Amino acid sequence: MANINEFINTAKDLADLAGKKAGEAVEVSKLKINNVKINGEIQKTYEKLGAFVYKFQKSGEANDELIQMCVKEIDDLMAALESNEKKINETRHKAKCPSCGALNDVQAVYCMKCGGRLQNEADDLYVEMPVGAVSAEEESSCCQEAREEEGTQQPEGEAQNSTCEF
Repeated sequence: MANINEFINTAKDLADLAGKKAGEAVEVSKLKINNVKINGEIQKTYEKLGAFVYKFQKSGEANDELIQMCVKEIDDLMAALESNEKKINETRHKAKCPSCGALNDVQAVYCMKCGGRLQNEADDLYVEMPVGAVSAEEESSCCQEAREEEGTQQPEGEAQNSTCEF
C-alpha cells in the first residue's frame, strides 16, 4: 500500500513540475511575441526617422525637435526590449554576460564563452578575508573544536602550531 501512495505522490509531483514548466514556456512565448512587436515598432520608427532626416536634408530645413522625438521613441522601445529579454532570461534561469552578452546558467560565476566574471547577487553575501587574517588564538580555538568533534586530543607537551593540521 505504501508503494501505491509513493507512486501517486511521485506522479503528482511530476504533474506539478510539468505544469510549472508549461507555464514558463507560455510566459517565454508571450515575451518573445511582444519582442517581435517591439522590434517591428523600432523598425518603423527607424524608417520614420530616416524619412525625416532625408526630407530635412533635401529641403534644407532643420527640425531637431522632431528628430529628438524619434530618437527618444527608439530609446524607449529599446529599453522595453531589454526589459523583456531580462524577463525571458530570468524565466529560463539564465544570466547574460556583461562583457560578451552570452547566456550562462544563473548560478555560474564566470562566462562560459569569454571567461568574464558574471554579476551574481550571491557575491554580495560573502566577505573575503585575507590569508593570515585569523589570529593564532582563533585558529587554535577552531582546531580544538575540530579535534573535540573527531574525538582526538593534541599530544601532551606538543605546542600548538600556527597552522591547523586538523
